[in-house]
Amino acid sequence: MKTLYLSALVLFAATLPLATRAQTAESPSIQINKDNRTISISATDHAEADPDVADLHVGFTVYGPTLQEAYKAASESSNGITKAMLDAGATRPEIQSQSQRVSRLSDYEIKTQKGMKFSVQQSWTVSVDPKNAALILDAAVQAGANQSGDINWRLKNSIALDGEAVRLATEHARALAAELAKSLDVTLGKPIYATNSVTSNFIGPRPMMSFAKSSEAAAPAPLAIEAQRVQSTATVQIIYAIE
Repeated sequence: MKTLYLSALVLFAATLPLATRAQTAESPSIQINKDNRTISISATDHAEADPDVADLHVGFTVYGPTLQEAYKAASESSNGITKAMLDAGATRPEIQSQSQRVSRLSDYEIKTQKGMKFSVQQSWTVSVDPKNAALILDAAVQAGANQSGDINWRLKNSIALDGEAVRLATEHARALAAELAKSLDVTLGKPIYATNSVTSNFIGPRPMMSFAKSSEAAAPAPLAIEAQRVQSTATVQIIYAIE
């Protein structure tokens, strides 16, 4: 009767894009010898959910022939945009300043801006309920936010979604291990080692949009904005004993 030496590896590679956050662990070294009767399986799967936060990127650029005039115009725009977003339903804690910049234009820019010599830029990230994103973005643009439009969609807490992705990947790994054991005519035993990595794909942002303030009396309707789903992708490696 021959002794069966077996160590097998199956890799399932997902084609989904991976992003932002990951936790990793080094793969164990598998020794191929008569005492190592194991199957090592890697599997990847993902879970999806609707976002509960929309991070709006709102900003503006204004110009002036002098520093004082440019800054005065920027002050009016800044306060006007902030008030418009508050009136549209945003709260002050949701409005976070990102950058402010005052600069002198280059000679080329002065020509293209018809004699304007200074510019002032300001931007915010406004974290709101996705259902209010279009309304608040529209209010900001109508108030002069002419450099706005990026939206990142995310969850306040992704633990549940990450856990679901790990569960699906683990089930996938066990199914692959069972099929492999069956094809090799051995009995799948208990897992003796497991590790995982999780990555969150906060879909977006949408392309930045530039707006020219309308001179018409009737303001256009807000943009039709649909929230994109959030994905969490998990990869697990599990080593099973075989009998």
